[in-house]
Amino acid sequence: MVMERGRCEGSGWLVPASDVTLLLEVVSLRSADRDHGLKRSIYAAGEIPAYLIVDPYDARCVLLSEPAGAGEEADYEVQRTVSFGAPLRVDALGLKLDTSRFGTLPAVTRHRRP
Repeated sequence: MVMERGRCEGSGWLVPASDVTLLLEVVSLRSADRDHGLKRSIYAAGEIPAYLIVDPYDARCVLLSEPAGAGEEADYEVQRTVSFGAPLRVDALGLKLDTSRFGTLPAVTRHRRP
């Protein structure tokens, strides 16, 4: 989770979605479907400005931004995908993420939703 310094001065355990700038998930064998599907919808519905999925099985990063919609129909309107090794522009943070040192894991059965 990335948030502006000084936001949410509480315990950090429960953070209001409005305080979050970016959420990041690193895909594991058991989380792939949730990360690419369910969480995408939940985070968009919560109006999280940016959601970054780092997928070591596909050796790529997916950056989602501009959340729209409500409930289960919520989704991100903009998707930027780069292979590991290419820089990823993260507008929400005003930076380019260097993915050249991201490691990969052995390929597994496809886990993408259409």
